[in-house]
Amino acid sequence: MKKTLIATLIAGLAFSTMAIAEDGKNFAHIQYTFRDAISDNKADPNRQGVNFTVGRKVLDNLTIDLGEQFRTERLNSDNGVSTTRLEAGATYTYGLVKGIELYTRGGLGYKITSNQDYTYYSVEPGIKYSLTDALSVKAGYRFRDAFSDSYNEKTNTVRFGAEYAIAKDQALTLGIDRSYGASDFIGYNAGYMIKF
Repeated sequence: MKKTLIATLIAGLAFSTMAIAEDGKNFAHIQYTFRDAISDNKADPNRQGVNFTVGRKVLDNLTIDLGEQFRTERLNSDNGVSTTRLEAGATYTYGLVKGIELYTRGGLGYKITSNQDYTYYSVEPGIKYSLTDALSVKAGYRFRDAFSDSYNEKTNTVRFGAEYAIAKDQALTLGIDRSYGASDFIGYNAGYMIKF
């Protein structure tokens, strides 16, 4: 609980610091997530979570972000296990042709569970296609692993997402993830993003 509170405070501090500069290059994104495990009890209702991310576009093709994810699950027992992730990342975007961008995101994170905590890294290349000025879709692949072999964190995730601008500075997001490896699940995400 104490670690979750600290992670929340860090994310809040980052948000308030970036809110000082209201030049449209900052963003905040909140998502509801649900995981449907493949090899576990699918009826378990405790795989719901919330992701909160803040970020800033520091260059035309470079964005940095800081995010926190909180999720609860049962993991084949009657005892609920909570998971919190605090992750910082950077995304480089390359415009291939008009409306099509390639991107690569690298991240460093800290995972806290009810019984262990450790650091990890992730790499995610992908492609984003703007169907209209308001609607874009993307597909990516994320590899994530712990820095230490002592922890089973190695996952491969295929990701699909969509973003619909409801205003110049606001958007609704949807996503689906299929993860293999240490975590075997299909994840569904719905969110709201604002730029400031």
